[in-house]
This record gives sequence, structure tokens and C-alpha cells, in this order.
Amino acid sequence: MSARAGRHRYRYAVLVVVAAAALPSCVTTRNSLFVDVDAAAERGDFAGAAETLDRNADDVYRRRDTVLRHLDLGVLYHYAGDYRRSLRELQEAERLIEELFTRSVTQVAGTLIVNDTVEDYSGQDFEDIYLNVFNAVSYLELGDFDAAFVEVRRINTKLNLLQDKYVGLAAEYNRAGDSGGGFRAGNVRFHNSALARYLSMQLYRTAGDYDSARIDWNQIQNAFANQPDLYDFPLPLDDAVLDQPEQARLSVLAFVGRAPLKRAEELTVVTSTDHVIVSYAGESDEGLLIPEGLAFVSVPGVEEGYRFVFQMPRMELRGTAVTSLNVLADGALVGQLSLLESLERVAQDTFQARLPIVYLRTVTRAVLKGIAAERAKEGLNTAAAEADSVAGALFGIIGSVAADVAVEASEVADLRTSRYFPSEAHVGEFLLEPGEYEIEVEYVAGNGTVLARKNHGIVPVTAGREHLVTSFLFQ
Repeated sequence: MSARAGRHRYRYAVLVVVAAAALPSCVTTRNSLFVDVDAAAERGDFAGAAETLDRNADDVYRRRDTVLRHLDLGVLYHYAGDYRRSLRELQEAERLIEELFTRSVTQVAGTLIVNDTVEDYSGQDFEDIYLNVFNAVSYLELGDFDAAFVEVRRINTKLNLLQDKYVGLAAEYNRAGDSGGGFRAGNVRFHNSALARYLSMQLYRTAGDYDSARIDWNQIQNAFANQPDLYDFPLPLDDAVLDQPEQARLSVLAFVGRAPLKRAEELTVVTSTDHVIVSYAGESDEGLLIPEGLAFVSVPGVEEGYRFVFQMPRMELRGTAVTSLNVLADGALVGQLSLLESLERVAQDTFQARLPIVYLRTVTRAVLKGIAAERAKEGLNTAAAEADSVAGALFGIIGSVAADVAVEASEVADLRTSRYFPSEAHVGEFLLEPGEYEIEVEYVAGNGTVLARKNHGIVPVTAGREHLVTSFLFQ
């Protein structure tokens, strides 16, 4: 082995070590800022949280994370009451999500061997669906009911196409040259959003169109009846939603908690002729990896005797500390809110629909890269043996370790997800005598502790008109 070749290998190994050492500093900076933003949001200082994140966005979001940037800022600005800024951010996120997904379908063959983490983040389905919910509420707050209707209809359109979306993507991957033809989409159970239907019903009631409002009320009941895994709690409303009372009706919609985050799950692949065996371990509450099972995947052309380790994302629910929500008018209790939709369960369900595609794509990519790395290591070891020296052997070992590090580093799970969508939506409707009331929402924990009491100011309520108050708690 020449001295020049030795220097190249040594330089490569040093670069790997330096890069690995530099990564935690960047991650620490990003995490530190999010801690500050989260703390402001927990205090209810959504304007401060949004401004802090906006001011430092270039430091915490990479260019390929542009969708995340718009989602996080859009939701925070909505909480802060800056509805026009929220609309700009979320509408740009929606535009990019659609553009990036379309691009991924047309570039399937090329993306089969590229790790998700180095691609532009194209959003998760629950983000793409619920951004329209927040847009609809923003338009309601701005008094633009026609635009709010458009946002609600977009939700229903997306839900109608969701299953076909992943069936089509799986078909494209199966046509890619190295796929082996085993891609399939998971089943989407979420096809009707009670939350979206409630907003639509509210809009129709505001317009005085109670025939159309009845259709939405029927759809809300169907959502609970036909999707029991997602709505395994009592229907929070009754037929009184279609009444036209002489008293004034106050509707309150409150969002609580935090949407799920992604965590890594470690998988080990052992190859045999034309297929691989995958063992996987999930992380326990104590941070230990607990073996959970085995799977067999057909990968034509794979040789026996290779072993690789890689990661897959899994969804971790964060939930909410809130167990009850009280609505007060002029300091007097008028009633409680009830759960209308679990956004986190919808997030988990739609995540599962794409997971089989992510899983097989990751296994295929890990095998192809791992075999290439093993062959490169064989070449390094051969060159080191021919050098017939201690230095040559050392450089061969360093090169082999560097190849392993490079493969494992490139196969980390893509854990990107938005941070500020809520986990639950609660609703309640109350009849009041016409007049002006100071409306508050009280958020209570399981032990009876009042976590927060949000004052929504003086709300004029009039007979024969709809009045919607929205409230948020990031806990």
C-alpha cells in the first residue's frame, strides 16, 4: 500500500470522527431553543413562542425542513391570534406538501436508495389534514365564511383520497428496479373527521342552512359509529345541535395537549439466500431495547451471511395533562367540554398506513448499502494484507470501521415531525340569555389542580346567531 493511499484512508477516518463529534453541538443548540419555545407555549405566551421561533428559525430548520418550519410557525401564530400570518405559513406548508409528494411519486426509482433524512420533509397526513382545520378556524375568526368552507371541503377531499394515495405510491415502488415487488400500503381507517364535520355544521348554522347542517350532524354520528377504534368515547353532542333556540347558543371548541413525536426503533437484518430476517427491538420506558419479534422479507438476489443494523421511526403519543374542561360565563360555571376528536390517534392511524412502505424501503436500502460496504471492506482488508506491515493493517482496520460507521450513520430513522399541533379537540354548546358575558375556559388535571384559566374577554351573544369561542392549552 502506498503512503499516499494510507494518508487518504487516515484522513477519511479522521473526517468521520470529527463529523460525529460535531453533531451533538448542533443538536444541542436546536433542542435548547425548542425548550425555550415550548416553555413559552406552556405558559400561554404563544406570541412570544412564535416570535422566538421565527427569529431563530434559520438556526434550527435546515433547508430540507422548510415544511416543518411553516407548520410550526403557522400553528403557533394561530394560537397567538395572528390569523393572517398563520394562514400564510400553513398555506405555504400545504403547497409544499403537495409539491413534494408529487415529486416523490415521479422519482421513486431514484429515492429507493436515498435515506428519508436527506430528503425534503414532505409532511405527515395528520399535519396535511389538520392544517386545514386551523385555516378554517382562522377564517372563521376573520369573518370569511366562504374561505372557511373551502378549507373544510379540502379536508374531506384529502380523506377521500388517502387510501388511494398510498396504494398508488406502493405500486410505483413495485415498478422500481430494485424493489423486489413487495411494497404495499397499510389500511387507512380514518375517512371521516368529526372535527371537520363540526366546523362545517357550525358554518351552515351560521348561514341559516339547517338542512345542510343536518347532513353534517349525521356525518358526525357516522364518524363515531363507523370508526370505533378512533372514536372509542361517547358522542359529545346530541340532536339539540339542530335546534333553533330562543336563547343564545354559545359554542366552545378547545384544543389541548401535544401531538405525537417520533422515536427510533432499532432493527437488525441477517441475510440468507434471496431473503432477509429482520429482528426488531422497541425502547422501554427505562430506555432499554426490548426484543419484540421477527419478520421475513423477500429480497431477490441477496446472498447469505450479511448482518446490518438500522433504525425505523415509531410514533410516541404525548397526550395531555388535562382531564376536564369547564366553561364559565361571568365567573359562573355553565358546563363542561367533552372530547370530540383525538388528533393523536388520527396521527397514529395515518402514520401506520405509510409504515409498510417506509419499512420495506428501509430494509431494501440497508441491505443494498450494507452489501456494498462489506465488499468495500473486503477490498480494504485485501489491500492491507498485501501491504504486509503494521501500518497497512491499521489502515485496513480504520477503513473497515469507517465503512461501518458510514452505513449505520446513513440509516438512522427520520424522526422529523411538527411540534405544536394539539392532541385532542373538545367541544361544548351552551344556551345563555342574550347579552354580553366574560367567557373563560378552565383546564383541570386529574388530581383537581387547575392548570390554567383562559380568559377570552367579553363575548356578545345574540338569539338566533351562532357564537364560537376557540381556546388552546399546550399541556
